Amino acid sequence: LDLGNPPRPRRVRFAFSEVMSGSSRRRPGLRAATALVLPLALGLGFVNFSTPSTSPVTRRTEIDATQYIPLKVASFAMGALRPFFQVQASVQAGRYDKWEVRKEIEEEIKSAPVVIYTYDWSPFSSEAKKVLDAMGADYREVSLGAEWFLASPQQAAKRAELGNLYGRTSMPHVFIGGRSVGGLMEGDPGLVPLQETGELSDSLKQAGALPDDGLFGFFLYSGDHRP
Repeated sequence: LDLGNPPRPRRVRFAFSEVMSGSSRRRPGLRAATALVLPLALGLGFVNFSTPSTSPVTRRTEIDATQYIPLKVASFAMGALRPFFQVQASVQAGRYDKWEVRKEIEEEIKSAPVVIYTYDWSPFSSEAKKVLDAMGADYREVSLGAEWFLASPQQAAKRAELGNLYGRTSMPHVFIGGRSVGGLMEGDPGLVPLQETGELSDSLKQAGALPDDGLFGFFLYSGDHRP
């Protein structure tokens, strides 16, 4: 059996174009066969044929990668609207004491190993908290309202100033050890990207949000700031 001469892509594209255009008259069974085989071939592209891993960590990482695809797409789309939301946040906030709001933000981001600004109705915020909860991280949540259009004047001012300081008005906004890492899917570099590269656990331990594995790790653990 000669496996060294697979069908040329040109012939595959030709046959597929015939099926899609309905111009194939000499191949009456081609349309039916393609209707069955094509969805199967496309579906197989999403199946992992490797041997299932017995490691819970590896299995969780694979599930997370698939789970976050819709949110990654939505996050990319929302990123295109960032300039609009930056202007909108300033307009919505109106006049406020910039230095007073900045002082409050600085105090908040230093008040716990991890601080996360959220919207109550935001699926991105909910997912970010799930990531931190799954890690067992100690964090403090600061709600800026149900959504941006329902924010109080004080919440709107805080959102606008977060935009001025860090260039992002979308929620969630996550701080680890007083440093902005961005949102759920993007930022500097973002919560999920940190998780996918394996850096999230180390970042949380260094900030005191997780007990360190070292000899004095338990004593460096900050405690629980969640209500």
